[in-house]
Amino acid sequence: MDARRRRTAGPRRAIIRIVAFTFIQRIDGYAMLPQKIIDELIETSTFRRNVYNMVPENSTRVLDFGCGNGSLLLRLQRDKNCTELYGIELDAAESKYVELAIEKVWRINIEHDLGELNNYKGYFNYIILHDAIEHLYDPWFTLTKIRALLTEDGKIIIATPNIHHWRLQYQIHKGLFPYGPGLWHTGHLRWYTPISLLELLILGGLSINDIFLEIPDKVDFKYLASKKELKTIQIPPLEFAGQKGYEEYKDIITVTYEKDIKRYYPVFYAHKIIAHCGKGDLLFEPTPMTYNCPMLESLRKAINLPFDIYNPPAMRPLIGNWS
Repeated sequence: MDARRRRTAGPRRAIIRIVAFTFIQRIDGYAMLPQKIIDELIETSTFRRNVYNMVPENSTRVLDFGCGNGSLLLRLQRDKNCTELYGIELDAAESKYVELAIEKVWRINIEHDLGELNNYKGYFNYIILHDAIEHLYDPWFTLTKIRALLTEDGKIIIATPNIHHWRLQYQIHKGLFPYGPGLWHTGHLRWYTPISLLELLILGGLSINDIFLEIPDKVDFKYLASKKELKTIQIPPLEFAGQKGYEEYKDIITVTYEKDIKRYYPVFYAHKIIAHCGKGDLLFEPTPMTYNCPMLESLRKAINLPFDIYNPPAMRPLIGNWS
């Protein structure tokens, strides 16, 4: 797995490293990261606001899977008094300073082996996977491993790109799939809609508390509210017609469906799907799933989810101010 990375700008990041190296303190023989450097790491990194808001104050035993430079964990520690914080990050250079401020950073690929994490089964109250599961080679099998690390009433928060986001669909309908930075990241091996993500989570042995749609644009759904039913989606959406910042989307693409998609319509605006989950029941003996298409198909039939674009699951929009 290519762990999630929260990278700061190059020169700024270099300054942080130089300053941190110069001012690292030692207390009782242990290296300690000065608060000034912690603040710098937090303030110069992308703020995953919605995921941060889902972790309560004073939470303990929090694991961030693909923690990058640790800015989310450091913010939880500084601003919410969260303790017993842990991270997993393959990039040693990226995480070399956060490990001075939290309990432990593991540099392991759990798709291969849990390693020392075998000793932490049933231990964590919160596990965060922000921009992680899209990097997994075998997310079905790996989620069952991660599930085993949760306490019985523990929570997992998962955020991943939404392939139905209108900006991605704009490119796809033009015949393009432009791997690169951002949502098109070259490390993204798996792609999800809310319904396919829901299926993955259930097969991974998780119970679903909430599905959220992270909508980065400050969109007003007056048009949606004015319609008794809706069978057409315009890309770019009508809500952004003529607005500054959307000039690059010159072509208008219209997709028409046979039935009403009004309840699903907000999905097209979400760049990320966020799932808040608990520890559910395992539906199969954990085993590698990639290339085991017959087993995946049989499990899909067994759970028999009733959802599609005309009958979507309940989803809650989180509009604007996400970073």
